[in-house]
Amino acid sequence: MNLGRRDVVLALVPKDRGWIVDVGADHAEVARALGAIATEREPHRARRSGVPWVIADGLSCFREVPVAVIAGMGARTILAILDAGPRPTVLVAHAQDDPELLRVGLAARGWRIEAEALAPEAQGFAAVMRAVAGEEPATGLNLAFGPRLREHGDPHLIASLGQQRARWAKVADDTRAAAPTVCSDATARVAHLDAWLAQAR
Repeated sequence: MNLGRRDVVLALVPKDRGWIVDVGADHAEVARALGAIATEREPHRARRSGVPWVIADGLSCFREVPVAVIAGMGARTILAILDAGPRPTVLVAHAQDDPELLRVGLAARGWRIEAEALAPEAQGFAAVMRAVAGEEPATGLNLAFGPRLREHGDPHLIASLGQQRARWAKVADDTRAAAPTVCSDATARVAHLDAWLAQAR
C-alpha cells in the first residue's frame, strides 16, 4: 500500500514523547489527527478546525517543544525555524524543495536522523524524516541521499534513487563543457547512486 505524505508524517511522529506542535499547519489535518497545537504566522490562515491554534512565527512563542512537525516548507525555512528555537526534543520534518540540504543542515546542527520514509508525491517522492539530538554517523553523499532510507530498505528507495540518478546524469551531460566542476560533482553523485542501486536491487 502506498502511503501519502500526510500518512508518513503521522507514522513518524512519536506518540509517547509529549505534546506536539504542528508548525505552519495550514488546514490542520495533521494537527487534528495528532491532537497537536497548530500554528500559523498569519491570523487569517488559522482556520476553525477543532484544534487549538497559536499565531506564531515558527516555534518562538514556546518555552519548550517536546515534538515539532514542520512539513511542506523549504529546507532553508525549516532550518531557520530550528535556529530561532526553542529546540524540539523530536523533530519530524519534510522539505518540499531540497531534502539533501535538510539532512546536511540537521547533521551540522547536532541532529541525528532517527528514521526516514518516502511517500509518492506528484512526479517524485516526498522524504519525511524524524530527527533527535545526537551525532549523525553518515557523512558526505551517504548523508545526502538518505542513509536511513537505505538501511531500512524503504519500498520506494529504488524508484527514488533512479529518479535522482537520471537528474544528476542530465546535469553532468549539460555541464560537461561549460562547468567542469559542476560536472565532476554530478558525475560523482551518479557513481554513488549507481552503487546504492546495485546493492538495493
